[in-house]
Parts: sequence; structure tokens; C-alpha cells
Amino acid sequence: MKKLSFYILSVLILLYLFSCGNPLDFNRPGDKLNGYVTHINMNLITGGYYSISVFSADSTNPFLRIPVRTDSLNLKRRDNLYETFFGMNGINAGRYYLAATWSHYPKIPDEVPVVLGILGCDTSCTCTSYQILTYPDYDDLSRNIISWTDTTKRLN
Repeated sequence: MKKLSFYILSVLILLYLFSCGNPLDFNRPGDKLNGYVTHINMNLITGGYYSISVFSADSTNPFLRIPVRTDSLNLKRRDNLYETFFGMNGINAGRYYLAATWSHYPKIPDEVPVVLGILGCDTSCTCTSYQILTYPDYDDLSRNIISWTDTTKRLN
């Protein structure tokens, strides 16, 4: 009888443990879009701020439209370039292009920022094979962009 009770109790404990679902983690790796922007020249432009922008991949001429989201960057100097970490969350599910940008300060309503680098094409004006990001992306890959600091080298 003692063995049967132990067996039944063990089965009940195992059933309980396997029936419990994992708690929902609101900071899952794919819920955050992050990476580095590396500015390859040192010509900082005043009168605005450097930023990271998310553009809809489902629109025509996406880099000539207002981005879905723009967050400012606090440029960090490393040797003869600026390498700055960025992290965003709270973006709606969708398909996007990611770009390093520059915007005027104070902020101009409905301003399309100057694109200085694009994920998948970086600083090439002739490239059209921009990398599309599907968000959220549970692969948790860091997205890194090479960019200009000089706005005369704009890509849009």
C-alpha cells in the first residue's frame, strides 16, 4: 500500500509540474530591436541629432516617408569613428527597414530624416537590396549598420 501511495503521489506531482505553462516573458529576446551604428567618418553636423529610424517595408519609396519610429543616438567615440549601441522595443509587428538617420533639432513635425546608412546596404547610394526585418524576430540577432556622419552624403 505504501508503494502504491508513493507511486500515485509521484504521478500527481509530475502531472502538476508538466501542466504548468511557462510564464509569459514580456522582455523576450525578439521583442527588442538592437545593434550598433558605426559612423565611419568624424564630420559631426550641428543643428540636429543622429538617430536610428524604422521605416515600413510595405510602402513605396519608404525612405522618403515619415518613419514608423525614430530614436535618438548618443554617439560614442571609439578610436577614429563613432560606434553607438541602440535598442528599441514596443514596435508593432510588421516588416521594416532599419536606417541610421539625422534629424533637425528642434524637431520639425512630419520631418523625413536624412538617411545616412541602411541595414543591408550601409553607405552605398546605388544599393537597392535593403535587408527587410520582420518584427518581432525571435532569433535575437544584433543589427549593425555602417553610416556616414556627414549629411551631404545622404542616401535619400
